[in-house]
Amino acid sequence: MSVRDRVWRSPHQSYLRPLPGRLGVTPRGKSRRLERVLTDFGCEHSFERAAGSVLEHYGFELGASAVRTATLKHAQRARVQLQAEYAQPFRELPAVGKEHVIAQADGTMICTVAPGTRQGKRPREWKEMRLVAAQAKDSATTVYGATFGSVAETGRRWGHCTRQAGWGLNSRIHAGGDGADWIRLQCREVFGEQGHFLCDYFHVSEYLGAAAPSCRPAQPDQWRRTQQRRLKHGHAPKVVAALAEHLEAEGTPEADAPVRNGHRYLNNRLDCLDYALALALGLPIGSGLIESGHRHVLQARLKKAGTAWLSDHADQIAHLRVLRANNQWQSIWN
Repeated sequence: MSVRDRVWRSPHQSYLRPLPGRLGVTPRGKSRRLERVLTDFGCEHSFERAAGSVLEHYGFELGASAVRTATLKHAQRARVQLQAEYAQPFRELPAVGKEHVIAQADGTMICTVAPGTRQGKRPREWKEMRLVAAQAKDSATTVYGATFGSVAETGRRWGHCTRQAGWGLNSRIHAGGDGADWIRLQCREVFGEQGHFLCDYFHVSEYLGAAAPSCRPAQPDQWRRTQQRRLKHGHAPKVVAALAEHLEAEGTPEADAPVRNGHRYLNNRLDCLDYALALALGLPIGSGLIESGHRHVLQARLKKAGTAWLSDHADQIAHLRVLRANNQWQSIWN
């Protein structure tokens, strides 16, 4: 449908265009409703596919650049909104919160390109984006946060997400991840005595699986299952001792020393392997919460095949998708 837009000149020689004002659009602009549609599709799909979806569902023929412009505009608004929330203190906790709050963190690598260079000739660089997630035990609601920022910035977002999930002065924070030093450090920094970090059981099992052929060549699977049972029953020191019996000779390259790698990893994290207590409390021993978040919050949009982002654009889109995942989508349209 086309509409003739009349232009009026006032006695003061200024020009008036009543129709765009009545429709809520600027000349050559888009209505807020259309921008919401473009942002909705652009948040989920490539800008090219989003433009096709707009044409299919609404009959508007727009280029991918129009979708990109609208999506990034509102993604920036989402980032500003979330950054304002993260700037507030999070340690002013209510006296009573959820008894157990699950808090997990991990990083994922995003393919980025440098600005100002021609398409196809941009040098690519993989940058780590960190994702945090928190969920009260027995709740289906997860609160997310994401950043390219520092470890300390990641920790602040982790604290905010955990507070929103129900962290109170009476809460026990069941933190988890792959055991990376930065995650364990932030667990201590952010949650203090309330935080109890547990290494992802399946990540630990990968170390045991790699070491098993060297520890018991004839029955590696049986050896691995024995160590896994020991872990689940609270006997992590016995697992470390079993690995110590089969350490490779000194001077063996790291790539050829799976037993030494496993022994070092577990021995340095003995205080993070209390799977028996977690199971007794009905808490997860894996990091499925954050792995799921990576897939549907970040990777589904930012790691599509062949995709490379300007760092700033990837950060904006991540904030927009976090806002949606946290059920705050409506807030940027009010």
